[in-house]
Amino acid sequence: MSALKKRRKEELVQELENERELVQRCQAGELAAYEVIYRHFEQPLLSFGLRMLVRQEDAEDALQTTFLKLYGGVGKFNFNSKFSTYLFRIMMNVCFDALNKKKKMQTAELQEVEQSYSPGVDLRLQLEDAIERLPERMKACFVLFAVQGLKQTEVAAILDMNLGTVKAHIFQAKVQLRTFLSDTKV
Repeated sequence: MSALKKRRKEELVQELENERELVQRCQAGELAAYEVIYRHFEQPLLSFGLRMLVRQEDAEDALQTTFLKLYGGVGKFNFNSKFSTYLFRIMMNVCFDALNKKKKMQTAELQEVEQSYSPGVDLRLQLEDAIERLPERMKACFVLFAVQGLKQTEVAAILDMNLGTVKAHIFQAKVQLRTFLSDTKV
């Protein structure tokens, strides 16, 4: 890591140490505080958006919409949960809205076609495709837990689900992914 990147990362960590103060600065309309939050959460949210929406353009749109919603609604944040949970929940809702809109707008040529796998296809691509085939809520639980590395309790808070439901979705996602991937072997 370059010295500049390391210094900027240290600055971000230092700025985020007092999350409450930073959020209160946002609530007061301080644009510099929004910039700190954006720089810190841009990559994790974009990565999550890519996993949920697949296309880079859709993920970038969802990221922008998330920060617009944050800008308009940060005053409603009441510090009853972690700010990251609040922000990921906004992103999750934006992704669900985008997925629902995409489903409604699909035409005959965009309907899913069952893909067949060949042994030469990269396992990573097969895994990404298998994750894409999971039901929305199950995919969200799995991506937040296994890809983003959040705790199951955080996933439950973000998705407003019972912890048991989150655990069941993660378990079922793993089962379905094993099935999808085992079907690809010849």
